[in-house]
Amino acid sequence: MSEQFYYRFIISELPESDEDIVSSWCFDFGAEGVSENLEFEQLDREYQTKTINKKVKTIEAYFSNQPDEKSLTEKIKNLNPSIETKILKEPVQDWLSEWKKGFVPFELTKKIWVVPSWLEAPKQSEFNIFIDPGMAFGTGTHETTQIAADLLIYLKEISPNLKSLIDVGTGTGILAILSSHLGYDKIMGTEIDNDARLVGIENCQLNNVKVDIPAFQIEKVQDSFDVVVANIIDGVLVRIQEDLKRCCSKYMLLTGVLEERESLFLNEFDRKDFKVLKRLQKNEWVGFLLERK
Repeated sequence: MSEQFYYRFIISELPESDEDIVSSWCFDFGAEGVSENLEFEQLDREYQTKTINKKVKTIEAYFSNQPDEKSLTEKIKNLNPSIETKILKEPVQDWLSEWKKGFVPFELTKKIWVVPSWLEAPKQSEFNIFIDPGMAFGTGTHETTQIAADLLIYLKEISPNLKSLIDVGTGTGILAILSSHLGYDKIMGTEIDNDARLVGIENCQLNNVKVDIPAFQIEKVQDSFDVVVANIIDGVLVRIQEDLKRCCSKYMLLTGVLEERESLFLNEFDRKDFKVLKRLQKNEWVGFLLERK
């Protein structure tokens, strides 16, 4: 089969006032889509971003067939000579297949492996967590997930009779599935993104584990759990700390804290009713296991 291509027509130095008419012309010339190259700024520690509104834009138009570049460029230049254009011929790729090539089984912690649902488990694994990430965040490769997994195993070693656990921000469900393997028989997960929530449910079903992942969030959870796990960025941990503590009867496992912000986090997260049992760090990320006093 011969390689297929598409054409990316890049328009830069485009005044905001001309964006709509130039986009319309691209569609007139056969474009199948137009996108704007946006810039963002992070305004807070919850990783909430805001689009930077610029008066001069860069947009890209996408064509399945080679457009009449000369005529389109001439039309744009007649509108405003300062606008710059160029066209690139790009190979068509199956991005999902390309991504899957790079996602291979790996050891999450202590002979517990995360395995893509479309691959076979390695022989050296003792327990496998099969996942299909879909639209959810978290394949288990991030340091914070590994910190959480290590702390969950450590906690089960020092307190083997724990039975209930809630995973706040469960994503793909990796930590909830691991918790089932560790012997928890009442497991709940919460997830703010509905697409990710559905992926988490599917992964739990794939692994034949019973995890309740309701549509509501931590603030509406009424039950108390032996263990509260929250693998979320530090700013969110601070914001929802009262709900985390309200749902926790014994232990709280918190990850998602950058080392450079550790002191700030510890100052803002009220721990008067808890003591730190263990601190774990991987690269620049830090996690804590807390016990209720």
